[in-house]
Amino acid sequence: MPNQPQAQTGHPSKLLAQLAHLGAPATTDALPCFAERLSRLFGLGDTMTLDAATAYRARQPGEAQGAVVDKLTDELATTRRALVRRVHTWADELEFEGEPECEPVLNAWLALQRKIAANSRQFRDKVRKSMKDQGQTLARLAELDAVFDHTMAGYTGQCFSTVSQVLEQRFRALQTSDETPQTPGQASHDWFHRYCEEAQALLLAELDVRLEPVLGLLEACHNEVNNTP
Repeated sequence: MPNQPQAQTGHPSKLLAQLAHLGAPATTDALPCFAERLSRLFGLGDTMTLDAATAYRARQPGEAQGAVVDKLTDELATTRRALVRRVHTWADELEFEGEPECEPVLNAWLALQRKIAANSRQFRDKVRKSMKDQGQTLARLAELDAVFDHTMAGYTGQCFSTVSQVLEQRFRALQTSDETPQTPGQASHDWFHRYCEEAQALLLAELDVRLEPVLGLLEACHNEVNNTP
């Protein structure tokens, strides 16, 4: 049986920490409580949809199926490994006759970011669809997750879009700064190698953030299987 996935909670975000290190502006205003911040994203229609999801009852709920959950867990691990391999080679195909240029570099990074977003979204949908046939509790949780996913899609998209903005600023800063002065025998593009490593680290951190909801759903599935007589 595959290891049960564990959703990480209560720890500072690696993605936020890396963005701050690369110069993203820090939030100085005190944030309201989580419930208040969340409520700002829900309009009246969203609240009504959430209420309906809370009362959701599947027509043929079935029961939790350990084999199905294990298969999804394995598939998640395979998907993540494939994406991690792609992230580690994201800049290998970039070639420049002279100095590296920001636009093609950023376009290559954005293409992989979109792939990560699409793959994580598709797999999250797949897990939710499977949960609809695995008991009333998991079916209702799938409905709730779908509402939160839809309601917060615009906000999360806006948040992730700032990552590329930080990367663009970082590219220009490294290109023009004296942080890594040239010494005899030093490669002329050492700063670009550093930039690629930082961009890679951001993609890996974003991948983990985007997979957190899926990990939470699978953890709930495993718990339901273990608690089913």
